[in-house]
Amino acid sequence: MLDFKNPNFDELDIPIYYKEKIKKFLNSELVRDGINFYKEYEFIEKDNDIKHGIIDLIIETEDTLKIIDYKLKNIDDNAYIEQLLGYENYLKKISNKKIEKYLYSIVDETIKRVN
Repeated sequence: MLDFKNPNFDELDIPIYYKEKIKKFLNSELVRDGINFYKEYEFIEKDNDIKHGIIDLIIETEDTLKIIDYKLKNIDDNAYIEQLLGYENYLKKISNKKIEKYLYSIVDETIKRVN
């Protein structure tokens, strides 16, 4: 619900602790160069079987699509990597841009790039 390009934190009715976590994320190098932000991006893919997913955040830059998957704390589960690979496979079918994948720990405020 927050505009990532021009955030107004006064509109958020949440404790300051959470506002500070959001500010840190929005000021990160990962987000700064974003042109477009697609939040909760839902897709349905119909190949041999139906695949459905919701990508937490896609940040579009001039030449890249960055997939961000938020996690509360733990970002070291191989299932998360598989999830990101599925998102990447879908985006490759609809865009020619380079794709980068990231896991973000909200509690720890850490970003992990997935290859």
